[in-house]
Amino acid sequence: MKYIKYFETTEEYESWMRIEENAEEVYQSEEKICVDGIIISHTYKDFEDAITIGDNE
Repeated sequence: MKYIKYFETTEEYESWMRIEENAEEVYQSEEKICVDGIIISHTYKDFEDAITIGDNE
């Protein structure tokens, strides 16, 4: 399940992500995180997998 976690500051987010279990959970679940109004999405997927050949044409 994808859900959103909220952090007021970048420092709060970074401190929380330094805990290995938290970071692993975020990447495994592809959880979205809101940090000071900006939504961050984490994933294990390679960037290249998201690009289809011919998109640049």
